[in-house]
Amino acid sequence: IKSVQRSLERMNCNYIDVLQLHDPEFAPISILMKETIPALLECKRRGWARALGLTGYPLDVQHEILVKAELEFGNAFDQSLVYCHSNIHDNSLFTEHCFPSERSQTDTFAGFCKHANIHLMAAAPLSMGLLTHAGPPAWHPAPLALKEACVKASKLCQSEGVNVSSLAILYSLSHPSIGCTLLGMKDEKEVDVAADLASRFSAVYFNNDEENQDLILDQVLTPKERRVLNKLLDKTDGPFSQLKEDYRWDGRQEA
Repeated sequence: IKSVQRSLERMNCNYIDVLQLHDPEFAPISILMKETIPALLECKRRGWARALGLTGYPLDVQHEILVKAELEFGNAFDQSLVYCHSNIHDNSLFTEHCFPSERSQTDTFAGFCKHANIHLMAAAPLSMGLLTHAGPPAWHPAPLALKEACVKASKLCQSEGVNVSSLAILYSLSHPSIGCTLLGMKDEKEVDVAADLASRFSAVYFNNDEENQDLILDQVLTPKERRVLNKLLDKTDGPFSQLKEDYRWDGRQEA
């Protein structure tokens, strides 16, 4: 609580829009339930935070915390931020039906958040450097098979005259269930590129229907980009088609 108060003083503001519990997978859930979450709720009660959020990589950890917090405190969290689960090689945010919700015992994490009235955000559409021509940093926790598949994807894009990073960003931005996608940018040039890509969506109508992602992609991609994306997503011959469980790094050391 004192750290939040110090932050408010340093930023010279009265409240924080979203106060987030970051990387909860590195702390015992018992501590989060007894100390951390009650402290967050107290900050919100005092008016220091407009909303409370949860951020992290493992979807199952987030789901467990959100369910337990709901049972213990009621509507504790307003927002969930996940990363590297809504991109060309890992779309498990919308495809893994293993998260019980009010609607179903086998819902997706995105479906669970929707029916729990938790606003879902996604980060890292480039999967922390995997979906770039330069490749990821040496510390990246992805399994070797995934890194090699991403190299193949990059080479396929280069052979077709398409930028793999631009295609990956457009793919992630196109999902209508994600209200906000966070992208890291290191310089002014990357900001300009991202802004140009985002501007392609200016005439797109998002109605929060997951089935409409393909329709949105048809509006924002060039015919060449659409053809290359289809090759990347091909479940038989695409670069990610043989990964099985190696399309992500759950259980490994997260960044």
